[in-house]
Amino acid sequence: MGVTALVAATGRGRVSAATPSSYPDWIPASTKPPKRGGVLNRASVWDPPVIDPRHTQSIGLFQFAGLTSSRLIRYAFPEEANSTNDVTLKGDLAESWQSNADHRVWTFKLRQGVKWQNLPPLNGRELVAADVKYCYEQYAKEGVQAFTFQEIEGMETPDKHTLRVHLKTPNTLFPQNVAESVTVIFPREVLEEDGDLKKRLIGTGPYILKEHTRKVRVVLQRNPDYYDKGRPYIDEYVILSTPDFATRKAAFRTGQSDILQVASLSEVEVVRKTNPSAVVQEYKNVLAPFGLALAQDKPPFNDVRVRRAISMAIDRQKQVDTVYEGHGIPGWGVPYFYYQDTAPTLKDLGQWWQYRPEVAKKLLAEAGHAKGFETTLFYYEYFPEMTSQVQIVQQDLKKNLNIDVKITKLDYTTYYGRYVDSKWDGMSWGFQSGHAVGLDERTYMYMHSKSTKNFFRVNDPVIDELTIKLRRTPDRAEQRAITKKIVDRELDQVLRMWMPYDAGFFLYQPHLRNMAALALRRTDGYGSPATTRTWLEK
Repeated sequence: MGVTALVAATGRGRVSAATPSSYPDWIPASTKPPKRGGVLNRASVWDPPVIDPRHTQSIGLFQFAGLTSSRLIRYAFPEEANSTNDVTLKGDLAESWQSNADHRVWTFKLRQGVKWQNLPPLNGRELVAADVKYCYEQYAKEGVQAFTFQEIEGMETPDKHTLRVHLKTPNTLFPQNVAESVTVIFPREVLEEDGDLKKRLIGTGPYILKEHTRKVRVVLQRNPDYYDKGRPYIDEYVILSTPDFATRKAAFRTGQSDILQVASLSEVEVVRKTNPSAVVQEYKNVLAPFGLALAQDKPPFNDVRVRRAISMAIDRQKQVDTVYEGHGIPGWGVPYFYYQDTAPTLKDLGQWWQYRPEVAKKLLAEAGHAKGFETTLFYYEYFPEMTSQVQIVQQDLKKNLNIDVKITKLDYTTYYGRYVDSKWDGMSWGFQSGHAVGLDERTYMYMHSKSTKNFFRVNDPVIDELTIKLRRTPDRAEQRAITKKIVDRELDQVLRMWMPYDAGFFLYQPHLRNMAALALRRTDGYGSPATTRTWLEK
């Protein structure tokens, strides 16, 4: 199917300017007393590749792992936040935390009386500091979180409710790292009994994992022993694996799903024809999670002229206008609120991000590829618009640079494993994991050459130096200045080739309360812990 036909199939057409939305991006918390009970249902695009939190950062797992399990610290829930961009830290298992003068030693005071879920082999015993110490030690040994926790030199537990963490080097941003949604605390007993965490997910969170049938559904049941007494409000949360968008949309329209994400204003209006009372939230993007990932550790993509040429041969504005109906952003990788007050425009991204095919052609010729070359690209269709974007890029590169791109569309699990394990050459429609809220995760963890989360294979000494300097800088104003330098360097060297994006809009059934999404924390995804405060007005 060609691009034109596919765009038509998704109900989109080219428009010349951004389509204004009359829907709010901020839905305040309900002022009514919460109601207990009921079942929350959601048709989900994702399915967890595994349920062992050591081995995946997939949203398929963390759309519910943040509900079965707790972290030391968390980010503000919607009812606690003052805007969608509020990234204030709150205590979860930890009630307080502080560092020593050089930010190498962090001390966490744990909440007392927190119990593991009343399932064997835990049987509701109290969580203590030694549990957190053990869990962090296991994260450091293996898996996708290893790089984060290997910066820990050692840990002490002076008493059963105090954890003292000694880092190898200063890090003013360490609390942010243990607040990320993927740093959930799991129990020693299950890992020791089973040898892994593939079969059971037991934690101290507001919900107990009652059922997990791969590619079918996940069922969560209210944990009566949750430390935050009276919460959660909803008795059961059912997540139905539904990769097809049309099926998810039908499920929402018929009341079988309580939440639906759509990518455009026209799709919102289509759904509202049958569901006029649906509550709509416009999602304001603060970054682009997807981009054209190049095997830049190998020729020809290790040549900055090739990367710049490819970037300039792609018409991003066309994607914004046709695929996202003018509502999307052109694409950048670090949340803008960490270095400036307003979202960048396409012009702000610099010369290598403008659509200039003739300049691109000259650059590629200078790099020794005047006749173009052949390469491959694989992707997973996270949403229908992504296929349109992939095909537009394929056509732009053929037309402007004579680069032949052979496209392969994969299922989610195959795509995720191949991409994250870096088992690919050529191109991928890559992503930066959407879980990250913190500045250290979005810079040092995702871009330092030694990081195992550096999926785009960035290997730049200037980035390495700046990201280390950033995490050693406590002053917020200085952090913003350094972050801007990191972003400018990334754009100049085209280290990660971001593509236009729009998370679009969320539709909620009218009986949902306190379900709104925040920046980088969609309640249907990595922001799932906020569901603890959701309730049903029916």
